[in-house]
Amino acid sequence: MTAPDRPADGRRTGALRRLLPAIAGHPRAFRGTLAANLLGQLAGLTAAVTGAALVGRAVAGVPTPVGVVTAALGALVAIVTVATWWEMYVSHDLAYRVLADLRTRVYDAITRIAPGGLGGRRSGDLATVALSDIETLEWLFAHTIAQLLTATVVLTAGTALAAWIDPWLPAVVLPAAALITVTPGCCAGTPTDTGPRSAPPPPT
Repeated sequence: MTAPDRPADGRRTGALRRLLPAIAGHPRAFRGTLAANLLGQLAGLTAAVTGAALVGRAVAGVPTPVGVVTAALGALVAIVTVATWWEMYVSHDLAYRVLADLRTRVYDAITRIAPGGLGGRRSGDLATVALSDIETLEWLFAHTIAQLLTATVVLTAGTALAAWIDPWLPAVVLPAAALITVTPGCCAGTPTDTGPRSAPPPPT
């Protein structure tokens, strides 16, 4: 990483930290997003473990109540389906509530600075640019913050359960989790660098 990259990364991190308190005004929607995402992840994980256990018992020749296990898997799939729909609803409700608050703040800020001049730019143009930038934050508030928190909870609980089953299992889980965590940060610059070079030339 070059020296000019580090300040840019610091500015991005600082901007994200300043955006997080915007969720504080909507605690009910945020808790609903957390609950829906956590329920979906736990149900999906339980379904995967149950299916693996069923296959393992079948291979080992251990008698298994297939009807009961199949019913349980069906119920888990239904829970995942409902939780996914619920999470999509409440997370986007949260995101657009927060975006509405941010839009109001932008309008208020433009109103305050407009009498002092906008550097030759019209207030409408400036508001359009600012609001278009706000729209890109929908992904952060609807698909990132709560999902990261619930993924951390599931990983912690899963690692504790794995350690209870066999003390050596976390030695497999934790390195894989660390690799998944650091890979996006390590490779973040690659699309930015290679994208413009791989783009087709503009038509002449």
